[in-house]
Amino acid sequence: MTIVPPTHLVDRAGVSRAAYLVSTQLGWLFREQETSDIGIDAHLEVVDDASLIPEGAGRGTGRLLAAQIKSGNSQFTSPADGGWWFYCDAKHIEYWVHHSLPVIVMLFNPTSEKIYWQHVNDSTLVPAGRNCKIFIPLVQELTRSCSDALSEPARRRADSGSLHERPTREFSVRQADHELANAIDLLATGMGKSLAEAEPRDFRLAFASQLRALHRLVGTPKVEVLSAKTGYEESKLIDYMSGKTLPGRVRVVTIIQALFECAHERGFKVPDHLLDVRAWERMWRVADRPGMQKIVKNKARKGS
Repeated sequence: MTIVPPTHLVDRAGVSRAAYLVSTQLGWLFREQETSDIGIDAHLEVVDDASLIPEGAGRGTGRLLAAQIKSGNSQFTSPADGGWWFYCDAKHIEYWVHHSLPVIVMLFNPTSEKIYWQHVNDSTLVPAGRNCKIFIPLVQELTRSCSDALSEPARRRADSGSLHERPTREFSVRQADHELANAIDLLATGMGKSLAEAEPRDFRLAFASQLRALHRLVGTPKVEVLSAKTGYEESKLIDYMSGKTLPGRVRVVTIIQALFECAHERGFKVPDHLLDVRAWERMWRVADRPGMQKIVKNKARKGS
């Protein structure tokens, strides 16, 4: 008698559900990688103007994403604020980040039959000992509305001929410290202080001013729009933008990614340095930690 383990059925259900949603919700092409699977389960081809009605016809773009599909309730056992952590070993990370295609991770919940996703890149990978973890936001469900955000790295790579080169960590640190120091300097001057006299509250207010600046650059979307995109309460978002409270790191990343999505939807151009998620994370750490605030003050004093 052949034994069919439940895990096999759940894995197959996950791939089948992904194929169904990619086809019916996005109108894209789904190509399962049935042989030699060492970390990629399927290729997704972006289709423009996709339509399921007989009179409609989409256009294949040749712009591809590579997808790793993980299935089962066990994938949702590490909840975080607004989503879940997905843990991955160094071997898979090495394979994904050097892949010729942009890679996404999909998590299939067999109970709800929903799929959630996240891009794999140096902005989403978080060190976890010798391995890494990736935050999968609750708001990134595989539905028709995620088409633009999901396809963005595939379109960018196809348009430029290669994946846009991300700033180095050193550049991100310098850029973040410079931006935050300038914002604090403006605030401090207005209050009759010098940068050296800035207090932790001033760093929090400076970080909020940077969020508001990005908010203006993407067309000042209404707070209810951001609430719908992030899943965060409107009152919390207002507090973050005003500097009343400082959001956690995961929330910062989710908020700025929602603002990037607003920019894309409205056709607004955002300066490259404001697209650097790593720089935003650095600014957040400085605003959150007095020890790092001292480092930024010293750098500004020395002019570095």
